[in-house]
Amino acid sequence: MIVEAKNIKKIYKNNRGLHEANFTIRKGRIVALAGGNGAGKSTLIRLLTKQEKPTSGEFIWHQDGLVRYMPDDVDFPSTLTAEEVLGLLASLKKVDRSLQDEILKQVGLYEVKKQKVSSFSKGMRQRLNLAQSLMGGDGLIIMDEPTNGLDPYWIARLKEIMMEERNRGATVLFSTHMLAFAEQLADDVLILHEGRIIAAGEVEQLLAESRCHHLEQLWLQKIGL
Repeated sequence: MIVEAKNIKKIYKNNRGLHEANFTIRKGRIVALAGGNGAGKSTLIRLLTKQEKPTSGEFIWHQDGLVRYMPDDVDFPSTLTAEEVLGLLASLKKVDRSLQDEILKQVGLYEVKKQKVSSFSKGMRQRLNLAQSLMGGDGLIIMDEPTNGLDPYWIARLKEIMMEERNRGATVLFSTHMLAFAEQLADDVLILHEGRIIAAGEVEQLLAESRCHHLEQLWLQKIGL
C-alpha cells in the first residue's frame, strides 16, 4: 500500500471541493481518478501533492520517496531548450543526467532536444511535461489529465509508457474525464461526482458487481441517470 485517505475534506467558500473521501492506493497499480468537470479530481490531486492542506482528515503514507508529478499544464521557460529543461530538473531532483536522452527518446523529443520550448506545439510541451514526470525513482507518479493536448498516437504511447512504469514497480495515479480511457488502462478506479467518491475498487470487480459493461454505465447508474 502507498497511501490511505481517511475522511479527507477540502471545502471551499462555494461549498465545492471534496467531501469525506476514504480510499487506499495500492502499490504497483494504475489507478484512475475519474469524473466530470468539477467532480473534485484536481482538488484531490492538489491535496496528494501537498499543494494544499485538507480542511479535515488525514493521509497516512506507507511509502517514503519522491512523488513524481505531471500537472495538467506547465509554463516552461520559453528561452530554454528541452534538453536544458530536463537538465535543470535532473539537478533539482538529484537524478542522473545520463537518463535525459533515454527519456527524451521515450517521449519523441530527442531529435528536437536543442530547440527552444517556445517553438514547441501544445502536444510537444505536454510530452516534455510527461518527460519531467518520468525522472526520479520508481515510487508514485501522479498525472493530472495527462492526455491534454495529445493526438491519438501519443495517447496510445502514453498508455504504453504508463504500463511500462507499472511493470517497473511504480504506482501510477492519473485523473481523467474520459471513462473509456480509464477503463482501458486502469487496474483500480476512484469515480468522483460533485466532490464525493461514488465508486472505488478494481475496475473488473466494480463492473461485475454493478452488472455494467462499461464505466460510463456505472457512472450513470451511480448518479441516478
